[in-house]
Amino acid sequence: MLHKKIPAFTLMEVTIAMLIAAIAIGVTFTAYRIVSGVYLDFTRKQNKVATFTIADQLLKQDFFKAKRIIRSNDGLTFEMKAGLINYSFKHDYILRDQFSLGIDTFKLKTSRLIFLFENEEATNGHLVDKCSFETEVSAEPALLYYRKVYSAEDLFE
Repeated sequence: MLHKKIPAFTLMEVTIAMLIAAIAIGVTFTAYRIVSGVYLDFTRKQNKVATFTIADQLLKQDFFKAKRIIRSNDGLTFEMKAGLINYSFKHDYILRDQFSLGIDTFKLKTSRLIFLFENEEATNGHLVDKCSFETEVSAEPALLYYRKVYSAEDLFE
């Protein structure tokens, strides 16, 4: 009775099973890190593109709807029927203050800002009919250009 065999795994079989499990866990963890890294990178790029798109759409809309656009110290002031919209162009971001209700911040690098009126540089307090600046989208340079066509009524007020 003392020599009865109990069915069990040998030490070598248990060691090999643990080695295979460790390799499977290592491969799975590495694949997870790669996939999550790609996803986070994709999400960051999409957020930058979304920021660029929203800022571009708002600037187009404001240029179109503005009664007058005035050059300010660090940007533009849009005179609308409902109130004023102020844009401040900083090197690393753009601030948009709509009717003093809230400020939107667009994290876009801006360079080569040009404000013109009738193809001449607009100075502080004067009208603007063209605005252009350069920014980056997904590490690619993008030139943005906006133009306001004033009516005679808007110019003579």
